[in-house]
Amino acid sequence: MPPARQRRCLTPWAPHRILASGSGTAGLWGSIGGPAMYHSGYATRLAAVLFTAALLGAAIAWPKAGSRFVEGAADFAAKADGAPMAARTCAIGEPALSGPFAPVDDVLSVSPLGGVTAPGETLPAPYIRINTRSGEQAFERRETTALAPARADIVAIERHVERDPYGRAEGLSWTVHFRSCENISFYYDRIDEIDAGILERAGGLRAFSEFGSPDRMALETRVRVKTGDVIGVSDGFDVGLHDLGAKPATLARPERYRTNSFARAEVFDASPKLMALITPETTKARCAIDYLPKEQKDLWAAKLGDAWGIRKSKGDNACRTALVDTPDAAQGAWFTDAAHNAATTKVSAIALSPDSIDPSRLIFAQHGRLPSLTPDMVASAKMKPGAAPAGAVEGFLSFEKGDGRINTPFSDVNDYNMRCYQRLRTNFIGPLINGVILLQRQPDSETKGADILKIEARGDVSSCVDLAEPWAFTGNETTFYR
Repeated sequence: MPPARQRRCLTPWAPHRILASGSGTAGLWGSIGGPAMYHSGYATRLAAVLFTAALLGAAIAWPKAGSRFVEGAADFAAKADGAPMAARTCAIGEPALSGPFAPVDDVLSVSPLGGVTAPGETLPAPYIRINTRSGEQAFERRETTALAPARADIVAIERHVERDPYGRAEGLSWTVHFRSCENISFYYDRIDEIDAGILERAGGLRAFSEFGSPDRMALETRVRVKTGDVIGVSDGFDVGLHDLGAKPATLARPERYRTNSFARAEVFDASPKLMALITPETTKARCAIDYLPKEQKDLWAAKLGDAWGIRKSKGDNACRTALVDTPDAAQGAWFTDAAHNAATTKVSAIALSPDSIDPSRLIFAQHGRLPSLTPDMVASAKMKPGAAPAGAVEGFLSFEKGDGRINTPFSDVNDYNMRCYQRLRTNFIGPLINGVILLQRQPDSETKGADILKIEARGDVSSCVDLAEPWAFTGNETTFYR
């Protein structure tokens, strides 16, 4: 995994940015037509029509500037009649996005997210992270501007106080949710500093609602932005897009992909509408790069790879647009608690998936404990005097996929036969595990035939062919549930 992303400490409260909402076209119409005209919806719409007609006429007179006139007309009309972008029909046959996420020269790589995580973190999904180039110091990232990739409404903003393991504030991050038409929503996550003008137009920090504490706040708003507008600055950020008109992905437990970062929000008396705006429809997640114009799509797809630009993505589907929680197979997320709903991080879990960069490598991503996998099975632990006592190893293991019963791709584990995995490595470049892992899907009579997954690490052999036949657990296996 790459080193922790360096964050700047930002002042949590910025009173100079907190302005009351209400600015906009009121002053313009008040000065032109007086209070009566400003309060007349008919007059406003008429003015919008006349202004739009004038712009279109100018576009005919100066065709080279036509696209700017048309966009200006659409923006003006939208502001005048108050129509949200979510109520507008998406253009047929045109890319949903029209501009870059950031200045491309600042971008080192674009990483698919979710490939090496387990439940409680980002579930495997086709979201991406924009990784900026190196900064002036080692392991420091260049700061870049996050740009609006389309004409859209900002419909919600989240504010998060980032804290270290000791509870000390490290800085702020922002999540900005957009809607560009009735079927396309997208968001930017982990923005270090939001644009001051956008925050003012949204009503300032005093318009935000707290979710339990000032560390987590959110706001429902409608701020219109155009392609290329600055949304904020960051040393890297995440991008997620949802095509609400697309067929939902077929998942084993789709309800686990509808969770949000404010679990049990009703406890905090949160607005249901606000909660809906900040809760992604992950079953309809799509790769944002696929929604760019072709030239930009090719440019950004060429940057797909790991966080530090060392490994380039392989395969035709480099953005990995398919979710991996596969029904009737081992691939996906599993929990040690059958009733767990993925809203918390307090139970052990595992995610089994292909590597998001190189799908020929498979990953066991652990979140919590697999007691049978102990530090003394890791080669480096044996070489270090005073190594940690035996206990569960956390993190992720990777290995080359095989065929048959050995190193079977998780998507092919669609029966109840025992499988064995060997030559597993800690992360991608760490030491090899001194042992093998046995895995078996089983029907569970207590859950009306639903699948369970049993996993056991065996340190008594170094390869699968050394196991006595028939392969079997020793009683030290861990049971996981969908």
